[in-house]
Amino acid sequence: MNKERGKSESVKRLQVLRNIGPATAIRLYSIGIESPEQLKKSNPEELYQQLKERAGGKLDICGLYQLKGAVLDIPWPKCKNLAHRTNTPNSRRDA
Repeated sequence: MNKERGKSESVKRLQVLRNIGPATAIRLYSIGIESPEQLKKSNPEELYQQLKERAGGKLDICGLYQLKGAVLDIPWPKCKNLAHRTNTPNSRRDA
């Protein structure tokens, strides 16, 4: 019971971030992201690849924009131009 309550609380907490709704919060939880702080410290490109693998290789590119927007606290449509530039925390390359 406590595990389910913990999951529920984590999923709710993730939803306070911009662009993160219930379905995305559950997916993030499934790959080990349990808090907004943890997501903010993560690399959106790496998370997107993990989620894509978990979805059998099929995940819309908007998922990447959504994650970048959550990390940067901007609406996901504004992240379309950031798709090939990495201006996010923990990025290893500069554009």
